[in-house]
Amino acid sequence: MVKSVSFRTYSRYAYVAFALVMLLLCWEMNKMNTALATAGIPEEAIRLRILANSDTVQDQAVKRLIRDAIVAEISSWVAGPASIEEARGQVLAHLPEIHLLIAELLEQKGFAYTFQVELGQADFPTKLYGSRVYPAGSYEALKVTLGGGEGQNWWCVLFPPLCFVDAASGEAVADPADNGKQAAVQAGEENGQAFPLQKKQYRFFLADALQGLISSIRSLF
Repeated sequence: MVKSVSFRTYSRYAYVAFALVMLLLCWEMNKMNTALATAGIPEEAIRLRILANSDTVQDQAVKRLIRDAIVAEISSWVAGPASIEEARGQVLAHLPEIHLLIAELLEQKGFAYTFQVELGQADFPTKLYGSRVYPAGSYEALKVTLGGGEGQNWWCVLFPPLCFVDAASGEAVADPADNGKQAAVQAGEENGQAFPLQKKQYRFFLADALQGLISSIRSLF
């Protein structure tokens, strides 16, 4: 009988300790997601912008293939740059490799149109990102133009690594109501950005878990 009471007491403390750990994790996750959602693009940044030839299914599909290949190529570079000068030097040093990569992919997929790869100033439309509005302007970027470059584009920040997904419109766009980060990155043309939704998903999951724990703890006392 004594052992049974001791075990119940131990179980209660264990549940309370676990609930406190979950609360701490929830607080840390919310703090991290808030930082991600409110992070801005610094003035010294290099972006990557890929413009599709058109909005046809085929042109958008090959744009996504090229996007994935370029991101994988950049990720394979051993050392991450510590400054924008180093980042610029790395991009310039690898331009021939990126050019060859795109040429091979277009040939493999049977696309005969030309393309351009250049590091320099590129025009970006106004962008609504969370509660921030990034004005249209000319920013330093690694720009890849496929064919006529008249289709939807994908862009992210190479240095520092703050990635976004955008559509090729000249107007500000709102965050999506039901697109997750993974879906947005895979699609490549989703408007807005994915961090706020991911933040909500984590919050709902942890809130449900905590509610269940609290109910269990209350039933013990």
